[in-house]
Amino acid sequence: MEYTDRDLETMFDEMLDECHPTITIGSLYYNVSDVLKSVDPVAYRQEFLNYLDCLIGDRIVFEHTDGSYHDTAENEANESLTAEFE
Repeated sequence: MEYTDRDLETMFDEMLDECHPTITIGSLYYNVSDVLKSVDPVAYRQEFLNYLDCLIGDRIVFEHTDGSYHDTAENEANESLTAEFE
């Protein structure tokens, strides 16, 4: 499976929102991911890149030579099948 930039950003937003409580301002509630993205987009991007590095380091996704990102487990399964038929 190839992940789009939006897929990876959605995964990051979901992780942030699951790990941190909703932010309350007055009687309004906001997701942490939305607040960070709006208040400090540079910090949001840096944390996103750190998250992506963790996904790569944990072998959840890998970066292809063309800059695209793919599911590591699916790729390894495909490589295993290909090796069996060679």
